[in-house]
Amino acid sequence: MIAFIAAAGFALSTATPLQTSASDRLVDAAGVKLHIHCDGVRAARAPVVVFEAGAGNSARTWNDVFAPIAQFARVCAYDRQGLGSSERTPKPQSFGEVVETLHALLLAADERPPIVMAGHSYGGALIRLYASRYPSEVTGLVLIDSSHEDQLRRFAGLPAPPPPPAPAAMSASPGLPAPVVQQRTETIDLPGMEREMTDNAWRANIPLVVLTRTPPADPHEDPRDQIWQELQRELATRSPQGEQIVAKKSGHYIQNDEPPLVIDAVRRVVAKATKPS
Repeated sequence: MIAFIAAAGFALSTATPLQTSASDRLVDAAGVKLHIHCDGVRAARAPVVVFEAGAGNSARTWNDVFAPIAQFARVCAYDRQGLGSSERTPKPQSFGEVVETLHALLLAADERPPIVMAGHSYGGALIRLYASRYPSEVTGLVLIDSSHEDQLRRFAGLPAPPPPPAPAAMSASPGLPAPVVQQRTETIDLPGMEREMTDNAWRANIPLVVLTRTPPADPHEDPRDQIWQELQRELATRSPQGEQIVAKKSGHYIQNDEPPLVIDAVRRVVAKATKPS
């Protein structure tokens, strides 16, 4: 189902909160120290919201949505190894190893299930693998212009893409990391993503919102844009509770171009995933 955003609100349980303190620290996760920042009150029976950033992006990519979400939920954002304030592993991590490191991080940080996960671009694929490996822990997903396991195969037969746009417009290109917000980089395991996600194609009956960048004015200008939109629609079918929201004025970084879309999507998924009293 494709829907355009509408205002929504809900009240979390007034039960005794589980976690209330803000924390910004380095935590040892399976042998690598990762930076994790958490804030907000976690009410009883409510999930914690965990952000997974796109390729080459640190936790700062969530700056426009983090504090507003912390007003109604416990929320955590972290830097993958080699990004932001996190340590770098001796060798690049595979796609699957990133997921296992995140699992270890959440345990070590004592941010326990249930979890609502929100992932942007490459991070959207990572949280789907996490939900496939730990289905009892994940009670809702928000996919923000998420990468798809079929994109490499679908793009492979196309002519070479047009020259890269100017830096100010780069966020409109699907799957590209932010042009200016990072000073450190990571190795992105796209072939590993394709293999892992093909073998573990996530499907579940949990709340799911797929946020998709604004379609181009001319859908025939670059066939990759058409394919990207098709793959976004397919992701929304992965749960009977899934819906797609097409942004009206966003490039690839919806959390920065239209923060209210992400805030409201997380709010609604958290509301659905919170167990009644």
